[in-house]
Amino acid sequence: MSGARTPEGSIWRLWDFHCHTPASYQWSGQKLRGLVGEEREKLVSQTVAALAGADPDVVVIMDYWTFDGYLAIAEHEQKYPGSLKGKVVFPGIELRVESSLSQRLNVHLVVNPAVKPQVFQDVLNALKVSLKAGLRGLSEDCLIQHTRELGQDRLKTYDYEKAQKNDEYALEVGWQTAMVTPESLTAALAVLGDQGLLLMPWDTYGGLKEIDFMKHYAEVRRFRSAADIFECKDEGNRQAYHGQKTPLNEKYFDNFWGSLDGKARLCVRGTDAHKFADYGVFPSNMKTWIKTEPTFQGLRHAIKEPVFRSFIGDVPPKKAFVEANGRLFMERLQLSRKAGVKTDEKWFDGTDLKLNPDLVAVIGNKGSGKSGLAEVLALAGNSKAHEFFTFLVDTRFKSGSSQRAGAFEAKLTWRNGDMAPVTLDQKAKPEQPERVKYISQIYFEELCNDHVAGRSDRFSTEIRKVLFSHLDHAERGSHQNLDEYLAAKEKPAEQRVEELRQELHEKNVQLAELERQTGTSHENELKEKLASKELELGDLNSKKPVEVPKPQDAASAEPTDEATRLLAIAESIAALELQNTTADGSKRTLTDRRNVVTSVAERLQAFEQTAARTGAALRGELEAVGVAMLDLIAVQTKRADLLALVLTTDAELVKIAGAQQERTNRRDALVVERTQLQEKLDGPSKAYQHYVVQLAAWEKAVKALNGSAEEADTIAFYKARLAELAQIPQKCAALEAEQDRLVREIHAALMAIAESRKPLFAPVKRIVETVPGVADELKVGFQSALFFDRPAFGEKFFQLIRQNTGGFRGDDEGPAKLFSMLRAIDFQDAESVVKGLREIRTAIPAPGQNASALLQILRTRMTVEQLYDQLFGLRQLEAKFSLSLAGTTIQQMSPGQRGALLLIFYLLVDTDPTPLVLDQPEENLDNQTVYSMLVPIIQRAKERRQIVMVTHNANLAVCCDAEQIIHAEFDRADEFALKYQSGAIESTQLNKSVLDVLEGTTEAFGNRSDKYFH
Repeated sequence: MSGARTPEGSIWRLWDFHCHTPASYQWSGQKLRGLVGEEREKLVSQTVAALAGADPDVVVIMDYWTFDGYLAIAEHEQKYPGSLKGKVVFPGIELRVESSLSQRLNVHLVVNPAVKPQVFQDVLNALKVSLKAGLRGLSEDCLIQHTRELGQDRLKTYDYEKAQKNDEYALEVGWQTAMVTPESLTAALAVLGDQGLLLMPWDTYGGLKEIDFMKHYAEVRRFRSAADIFECKDEGNRQAYHGQKTPLNEKYFDNFWGSLDGKARLCVRGTDAHKFADYGVFPSNMKTWIKTEPTFQGLRHAIKEPVFRSFIGDVPPKKAFVEANGRLFMERLQLSRKAGVKTDEKWFDGTDLKLNPDLVAVIGNKGSGKSGLAEVLALAGNSKAHEFFTFLVDTRFKSGSSQRAGAFEAKLTWRNGDMAPVTLDQKAKPEQPERVKYISQIYFEELCNDHVAGRSDRFSTEIRKVLFSHLDHAERGSHQNLDEYLAAKEKPAEQRVEELRQELHEKNVQLAELERQTGTSHENELKEKLASKELELGDLNSKKPVEVPKPQDAASAEPTDEATRLLAIAESIAALELQNTTADGSKRTLTDRRNVVTSVAERLQAFEQTAARTGAALRGELEAVGVAMLDLIAVQTKRADLLALVLTTDAELVKIAGAQQERTNRRDALVVERTQLQEKLDGPSKAYQHYVVQLAAWEKAVKALNGSAEEADTIAFYKARLAELAQIPQKCAALEAEQDRLVREIHAALMAIAESRKPLFAPVKRIVETVPGVADELKVGFQSALFFDRPAFGEKFFQLIRQNTGGFRGDDEGPAKLFSMLRAIDFQDAESVVKGLREIRTAIPAPGQNASALLQILRTRMTVEQLYDQLFGLRQLEAKFSLSLAGTTIQQMSPGQRGALLLIFYLLVDTDPTPLVLDQPEENLDNQTVYSMLVPIIQRAKERRQIVMVTHNANLAVCCDAEQIIHAEFDRADEFALKYQSGAIESTQLNKSVLDVLEGTTEAFGNRSDKYFH
């Protein structure tokens, strides 16, 4: 059940090195032992299904004392192929071995799944348990005999009598108490030979760490020397096993590393699952990731390169980075003849390569198509370095009247799904971003030789690790890396930048709302609502009560008591309504006051809390360096006064509401009284009184409909809003000026960060002194400047706006226009940045469209303020380090010296995360320089980017531990066919190809090895 060769080479897979099955005596659930027929088949099927459904890609079965669980799974998979759903299962066995440990010392054997079934029995026979009559091979009978030979004192926690009579019980006790001899463990390993591995627990249960190292030095040393793998839970211990001295292990590292003879060891964790529910559940989420093929040979290779091939944790950083940034990693290259093209030459036709995201080494004899493959990758990735091609050129592959290059098409698929075909007669599209950086030896030489003549290039750099490694320890303080150091030093400046961006965001929100109001739709909406209200007013005017004259006799006669009272009631109702109208205004004023005061009080509280947290954090930083200041920040606000004002306002509102209700009640009573009195009047008087009531109601309705500028949904309100539209352009211009001001301030803050880093250049310069042979020859200039990530900006930009409308329409034309405008901006100059960004904003709508057209240009669920945040926030502008080569000193260097230093800085310092294709970087370099200088640099560089490297040098392909080998061959007899075979270096077939091509066959390698004194 070992995995097959993977064409993409070594990739990260989740391994569980310690998993039990129902064959283990401590299994929680139904056990396999004793089951037969359908019942056994059902439990084995359940086990296989649980393994297939768990997360680990590779599982090592570690049943106690037996291989039965693994053998049952293997038999089931053979009977029902595919039932494991691609999961790989390794056989293993968990044992206890005699030692000086007072409790138990666990050991585990990991076995190659490819061994014959008899080997498992041979291993059990080789493992011996000490009995009274001597040693006996491991078996159930042996364990039963072991139990019954134990005295009552040894069985005091068990049932002694039952053990003597009951075989099953005696076997169970034997499982828990027996130990094999160390000598028999050695013998079992000898039986397995290179098909078996010893896994020793270190700081897990029953681990070797529990043995007193000083008292039993030889025993501990023997086990540690014999073990191939260690189960280790403590991070400091794992780092020590990898040869990494850290604060977690510095107290014991030197002795620890010395006892390992300076050889790193593979550390793993397992689930130690004893039930199906625990399959794939790692303790404390300490998952074991191994970067290798899922084969026994792959595991053996990981043991040789444990630092780079293993990781314990949730997910390896590089794997997480690849998954989160698929646009930066090539996944697959396919080449074929174009449809409809006739040619008798195969060349690249049929090439289909899955590409590893780490280091890919392309090997082959001269003329086998290695450089051709590298240049195809560069072309498909739109590399702008086509002038340095040597194969895809007019004098070679593009030559002839047959248009050979145009007959072949390459499809490069990225891990985010991007794919664009390109024919091999094309060149890079200048308006499109460069997604692959191609560097050949010719490029190095021409760049250096022609530097003074103007063929210089900018080396984007990120050398934080190098800077930090050369930083004075006193300056480092407690910081673990340069990012921490810079974060602490630049924290105030970074906070200032974020404060400015927040202020910018608020301006963007205001401007977006104003621009929305400039649109005709908003104006039409206001006009429509005003017209509706005016129609309503006209309708109301048409319904004005018809005037009823006051009766003549009533005017001349002495007023009756009823008339006098009705007049008083009318006056009272009018007064009450006036008072309520005044009260409504007061309520609005008080409510606005209460809302604003409450909001300010809440923000003051947030400010106080932020100040308290900031004070605590700053106080902690000071205390860490021995400075105690309790009252570092004192914040005094009037929040209590504001809260008191809120309570007072609420009380006033309650009082007003009560008074209004009282007046309403009085009015209602007066209306009832008025109605009753009106019934006592004669006809004319009654009609007149009815008219007076209707007229008062009509006048009230007219007044409410006209309203005021502050009352929503009134005629005066809509007229005021329409009048304000004329002022919007002026307000927009003022907010745009604020945007520009904030861009300048953000730029200045970022530039201040860049300036503050210049003192770090002194340690950087010492890098040159560490390069053998060039310290006295090479002169370099270092800068700290602002770097703008145009591709990232472009990607974000086009995530916000459509490309089928507006000023940046077109899948090709839109990005070309944007990048052209970005290239025109000098990002070191604030005014150029302000001017350039404003021009981009102006260009977003198509000619003739106004500002409100942004709403139609934006993608679904995107907002104008998001666009402004992206455009003006300068989030793709950051301070970075850069390296330049200048002066005549460059011409005085040898090609090897120039190329080596440039390559080092490309690999270590370049911030460009795009894939790097290197064509024979070892040219003009001796093997010692390659091994001592380039190998560690490349190993570090592949941790953060994808590297494809054409090489003839075994030091680069093998010592750099390439995750994928691509072996190129050219078969002229087979219609000029270029053939590429890919896989991991640990794959038997590819391993032999590496040996044959780079070492000159096994015989040549052995011949050289025999003649060296070592």
